[in-house]
Amino acid sequence: MADLITNRDHLQEAYIESIIDGMDHKTMYQFVYDTLTESINDLSMQELVTEVTEYNPELLEQKEIKVTYGDEMQESS
Repeated sequence: MADLITNRDHLQEAYIESIIDGMDHKTMYQFVYDTLTESINDLSMQELVTEVTEYNPELLEQKEIKVTYGDEMQESS
């Protein structure tokens, strides 16, 4: 069974590297953008604000982005 797992890991790694090698920068950017969008869409507003606060707090200082606090965090317009 361990041989099967090792072979799967090797095959999976080779396959992923082959896919990446076949991508140009534009395709890779689009893939990363789509993957991040899908992941971030799963966050609640509170989780999103927490993550932005931790990694890019300057984004919350932009005039176009305002967050109001009530019973639940909401994006204000």
